[in-house]
Amino acid sequence: MPIPSFDRFGLLPDGIHSCSLEEVDTVLAWTRQRRQLTDQLRDFIGAELAPCFPVLPPLVLGGSYVTAEDNPADINLVLELQHLNDQDKMQGLLLCQRVPTIFLRYRVEMTPALQRSGNDFVAYYRHLNPRKAIAMNLFHGHLKGLLRIH
Repeated sequence: MPIPSFDRFGLLPDGIHSCSLEEVDTVLAWTRQRRQLTDQLRDFIGAELAPCFPVLPPLVLGGSYVTAEDNPADINLVLELQHLNDQDKMQGLLLCQRVPTIFLRYRVEMTPALQRSGNDFVAYYRHLNPRKAIAMNLFHGHLKGLLRIH
């Protein structure tokens, strides 16, 4: 199923929409800044994730990168580790120790998702920032869509 269109507020419809990296490239890289972020995402996946995992875990993209904003500053990414074996979970957690370096190099703000961690970052990124919601005349609990790369 293709990435849905942005709504009148520049948001994806509520839900977690599955897509490929190629679809992300086609749909979200329409400005120079977005092209650069998309290229950095590809580099991050190739240089940091691919060597750590025999099969890439699902990645959930959020933040302004998955909105109609022309010039997002970075990409919010949740590394879904909860369904991986223990060795791959450990690889993911070791990678997360390098979050500041990864952010500086790739402009990817990565957080891990683990079962029973008490932190559901996918749910967190689905909620529109309260200040942005008020500025858009939306309810402060407004939910927006995210993208899951498989």
